[in-house]
Amino acid sequence: MATTRDLLVDTMKQLLWERGYDATSPNHVLERSGVGKGSFYHHFKSKKDLAVAAMEARADDLIAEFDSLISQSSGDWFDKVCAYLQLPRHALKGCRMGRIVQDPSVGDDQLLAPLDRYFSTMHQRFSGIYQEAQRQDKLAKTIPAEALATLTLSVIQGGFVVGKATSQDQIVDETSGSFMTLLESLKRH
Repeated sequence: MATTRDLLVDTMKQLLWERGYDATSPNHVLERSGVGKGSFYHHFKSKKDLAVAAMEARADDLIAEFDSLISQSSGDWFDKVCAYLQLPRHALKGCRMGRIVQDPSVGDDQLLAPLDRYFSTMHQRFSGIYQEAQRQDKLAKTIPAEALATLTLSVIQGGFVVGKATSQDQIVDETSGSFMTLLESLKRH
C-alpha cells in the first residue's frame, strides 16, 4: 500500500509531466492526491522539495525501464537500441523528464540535479552499448560512441519538441525511425 509520501510523489510526477514545474502549485497536488495540507508539509518543506523527490523517482523509474528493456532484448546492439527507439511515445504529451527542462525555474541547481542524473545515465547506457558494438567491430567507428549517444538522446528529445511545436504527435516516431535507418547504415555484419 502506498504511503502518503508516495502518493504525493506520484501525483507530482504526473503533474510535472502534464503541467510542468512552474504551472503546478501545491494546491494542484493537494486536489489531485486528496492529501491534506498538513500531510504535504509534514513530508516536504516546499513545492521544490516535492518536485525534486518526484523527479528523482521519475528518473529512477525511467532508468529501470530502460535497463529492463535492454536486459530482456536477446538481439545485438542494433536490436536493443531499436527496441528503445520503438517504445510508444506521444510528442504532444512530451517526455516525462525532458518536459520539465523547458520551465524557466529549472535553472535552480536542486531542480537540475535529477535531470542531469537522468540524461547523464542514459548517455552512459547508450555510450556503453555503442562502445561495445564498436569494440566487436559490429558498428562503424565513423561516429564516436559518445557522440552517437548524444545524438540518440537528441533525436528523441528533438522529436518531442518539434512534434509538440507542430501539433504532430507522429513526429517523435518519424525521427526515431529515421535515426534507426541511420544506425542501420552504420551496422557491420
